[in-house]
Amino acid sequence: MLKLQSDKQYKQIIGCLQSALVHGQGQPWMYEVLALSMEIEGFPKEDVERVVFSLTDFGEVDYASMIFSGAYLTRLGRNSAALTLYRQASRMLPERSEPYLLGLKLARETKQADDLEWAACGILQTAWGTDFADRHRDAENAMREQIRLSRQQGDLQTAQRLQNSLDQARSIDLMVRLEWNGSADLDLQVEEAQGGVCSIQTPETQGGGLFLHDGVGPDAKNSYELYVAPRAFPGPYRLTIQNAGGTLVGNRATLTVTQFTGQPEQSRFVKTISLEPGSTYSLTVDLLQGRRTQPHLVSEIRLDSPLPEQLSSPQPAHRPMSANNAAARQAFEESRTGSAQRAGLPQAGAFGYAPVIQVIPQGTALNAQAIVSPDRRSVRIGLQPQASEIVDVSTFSFLNGAGQTSAGNSGNPPVPVPVRPPVRPQNGR
Repeated sequence: MLKLQSDKQYKQIIGCLQSALVHGQGQPWMYEVLALSMEIEGFPKEDVERVVFSLTDFGEVDYASMIFSGAYLTRLGRNSAALTLYRQASRMLPERSEPYLLGLKLARETKQADDLEWAACGILQTAWGTDFADRHRDAENAMREQIRLSRQQGDLQTAQRLQNSLDQARSIDLMVRLEWNGSADLDLQVEEAQGGVCSIQTPETQGGGLFLHDGVGPDAKNSYELYVAPRAFPGPYRLTIQNAGGTLVGNRATLTVTQFTGQPEQSRFVKTISLEPGSTYSLTVDLLQGRRTQPHLVSEIRLDSPLPEQLSSPQPAHRPMSANNAAARQAFEESRTGSAQRAGLPQAGAFGYAPVIQVIPQGTALNAQAIVSPDRRSVRIGLQPQASEIVDVSTFSFLNGAGQTSAGNSGNPPVPVPVRPPVRPQNGR
């Protein structure tokens, strides 16, 4: 295949790949090479599109393959088909922002009100990276332009529907903003109704909370903390504010809590709080009509990562610590390297043990695997019987490593932790 490609024998490549697919020897890469070769040879775009859809249907359909196929179709100029795949991907993971961000540009070109409504409202609800203000502004402008066009065309019903969708998408169930003056470093922590805690350490929670900014003085533009929950569970939210150090002008800070922004039931209150150095302030806010009904799927990719021109699969990464809080970053790095203890600084939290639950088989098991020949005329079956028995289970104390602990020890009793018991395999036929 590489030889044919180097010789630019694309028709032979197409013939070989089609023959392999007809005889049941298909692999995912074959569809990619076949689509590209057909595009080079000038095949009808409908045929190339059919090959790309086959790539999505090959094996198990997942979110990543949907995004990849949509980007491939965009490259081929099949915007409507790409939008279809992006919308299918958004139904699989509705709180991931990539399908909406990739689909907005295509929706502007297709000029379909439904597609534009889906993409713009999805961005307003899910795109909360560091550049969320620019992306939200772009989505709002696209929606307002479509509303204006609908009114010019006399379609007042569509215009009103788009306006209602825009108002609902822009609404935020709960927003908390903490502002101050001076060189102080104030830390905001929100304990949500379902038990999760949102802070700079956990900027994204299953309750739908997002910690968007971690500020530190003395720059007034950076002296604020921001928490939002676009869709939040109803219930009490406990706000905890701590003065981590530095000079706080007047020992005062301003706390603004807003519920249901842009809605008729919007409520907002501003409170001036007093914070001495090293002190903590707590406040409970009741959210009576939160719109979230299911836990939020915490994103496995960075919220502020740029979108590539061609997507293959999302790259897992953790959201980095805010670059604005240089003191927090330095303390974190020093605590990891051990220099914090030597310098007398507070150390970052760590765990002493990580329990792992495993299932240990006991008894007799038989594994069978069937292999079909390429011509589909014969089947070879491989059998692997196995008998296993658990012969011993031991415990130890994670405090001192001893196998047994006497009842006379003082202090908290150590907790016995079961370790993996030895398994005696007994292979048979």
